[in-house]
Amino acid sequence: MTVVILWLVGIVLYRLYYPHITLQEAFYATAVLLLGGYGDLFGGVEFVSQAQPSDHMPWWLRLFSLGLTLTGQAFVGVLYALLTDALVTSRFQFFNPHPPIPQSNHVVLVGLNRLGQKVATLLQELNQPLVGIHTTTLDERTLPEMPLIVGNGIEALAQVNLSYAKSIVLVGDDNMENLEIGLMAHAINPTSRLIIRSQDRQFSDNIAPLFPYAKVLCGAALSAEVFACAAFGENVLSFFHLSNQIVMVTEYNIEQGDTLNELLLSEIAHGYGVVPILYQKRQENYSLMPWDDVKLCAGDRLIILATSSALQRIEWGEMLPRLFKVQIEKALTRNAIADGAEEIALITGCTFTTARQWMNNLPTVLPTPLYKHQAQHLVGKLKKVQVLASVIFIGQPSNS
Repeated sequence: MTVVILWLVGIVLYRLYYPHITLQEAFYATAVLLLGGYGDLFGGVEFVSQAQPSDHMPWWLRLFSLGLTLTGQAFVGVLYALLTDALVTSRFQFFNPHPPIPQSNHVVLVGLNRLGQKVATLLQELNQPLVGIHTTTLDERTLPEMPLIVGNGIEALAQVNLSYAKSIVLVGDDNMENLEIGLMAHAINPTSRLIIRSQDRQFSDNIAPLFPYAKVLCGAALSAEVFACAAFGENVLSFFHLSNQIVMVTEYNIEQGDTLNELLLSEIAHGYGVVPILYQKRQENYSLMPWDDVKLCAGDRLIILATSSALQRIEWGEMLPRLFKVQIEKALTRNAIADGAEEIALITGCTFTTARQWMNNLPTVLPTPLYKHQAQHLVGKLKKVQVLASVIFIGQPSNS
C-alpha cells in the first residue's frame, strides 16, 4: 500500500510540474524511480525533453524522486525476501503436495513428536483417514501421505473438519495444552472419541473422573504393567487398552514342562481366560484364529491376547475349574458311534479308543469334565453326526 500511494503521488507531481508529458510517461517515470532507476533519469540525461532538462527541476522534487528510489528499493527488497522465504519454507510442496484433508469419519492427530509419528504410521497401516496438526513443518520424507496442518493446535482445529471427525488424539508433550485442546475439541464435536496423552500418573488419575467422555492414558502407567508382565519371561509383542484393562499380545514358544504343553487350545482359552490368535506348528505355516481342537506340543509357537492376571495364571498353571460334563443318550445310526467317538476324541483330548469305549456303553455321562463352551461345542458336533447329547452342570468341585 505504501508503494502504491507513493506511485500515485509521484504521477500527480510529475504531471503537474511537467504538464506537457502524458500520463503514461509520468506513470513509467515514477515506476523507474521506485525500481531503483534514479541514475537512469538524473544521471546527466535530460528528463523528458530538452525544454525542461532535469537540472532545472526544483530541489524538493529531486529530493522526492530520491526518496521514491530509496523507499522503492527498501520495499522491493522486503518483497523479494518474503517471496524467497515462502519458496524455501514451502520446500516446493507444489511438486509433491500432501493429500487433501478428509471431510468426515477421520482421525485428528495433534502433536507429531516421535510418539505421534508412530501413532500416525499405525493408523495409516490400518487404512484410517487421518490429518495431523504440528507446530512446525516436517521433513518431506516424514509421513508424506498424511495431510498436515502447521500451526498452533487450538487455531488449527478450525481447518481439520473437526465437526465430522471420528476421533481426536492428543499426544503433545504438554499435559495442560493437551487438556485445553481436548476441551475445545469436545465443545466443537461432543460425539467424537477423545484420547489424551498424559506423562504424569497423578495428573491422569485426577483428570479422568472429571472428563468421563475422554480416555486419558498415561504412558508411564501403561508401560509399567507391560514391564511387570515381561518379567514373567514372556515375549510381550504389543498391548492395547480395553475396558480399563491392558490387553497384551504375548508370544509363547512351547517347551517340555511348560504349563501350556499338551493342552488343547480350547482348554487354554477357557481355562486361563485368553484368546489364541496365531498358532504355528514347529516350522510350518502359521494359522490365524486357530481351531479349538489343536493340541500344543513342544516346539510349537502360540500368540495370545491376555491380561496381566491371565498371564499370571499361565505362569503358575492355575486353570479355572471345569464345571460341566456331557451326557450322551443314544446314537441314532450305526455309523454315529464311530463318528461320535471321533468328535469326542478331538474336543476332549482323549484317545479314540477311550472315546469308542464310552460310545459303546450308551447311555453314559462322559467322565471328562469340560468348560461350558467346550461342552456346548461337543454337543453341537454330536448332534450333527446323529448322536443325542446334552450339557449337564456338575457344580463347584470339592476341595478334596
